[in-house]
Amino acid sequence: MRGVLLASLALGLSWAASSPAAAPTLVGKEAPDFVLKSLDGANLRLSEFRGQVVLVNFWARWAGDTRQEMPALNRIHTTYERAGLVVLGVSIDEDLERAREFAVSMKVSYPLMFDSGSDIGRDYLLQKMPMTILVDRSGVVRYSHVGYKRGDDRLFLDQIRELLRE
Repeated sequence: MRGVLLASLALGLSWAASSPAAAPTLVGKEAPDFVLKSLDGANLRLSEFRGQVVLVNFWARWAGDTRQEMPALNRIHTTYERAGLVVLGVSIDEDLERAREFAVSMKVSYPLMFDSGSDIGRDYLLQKMPMTILVDRSGVVRYSHVGYKRGDDRLFLDQIRELLRE
């Protein structure tokens, strides 16, 4: 399954690189709903957070940028949770036990969920790990960011602040 996902990601990246303006996106569309089991065992549904700004981060333990991004997202979560921001991490790892071990080692305080299937990845047009989606209070995707490099969290903060003010 991971091989299929990686092949799909590679195809999507080569297509996106040759035609960035035509890359598929969910921006401006309603965020596809999902229900996933979290690290603490609870089932979480995206639509339960309607009325709040939601940052959904798709990650995988094998994606090197994830180790840098998770602490940055944890700081954002801690700072803006009281203002109405929800941060949700969604692992797409096939090996759930190794994903859980990785998640525990990262010591983040926002909910982490696990999706070993491919439906959510397909619904969210995942291109590369990590990928971050920002959903407004009405459930519409307003921002999508593929990959992570140092400083990207400042881009997230600009968008988050704007959506929290709406």
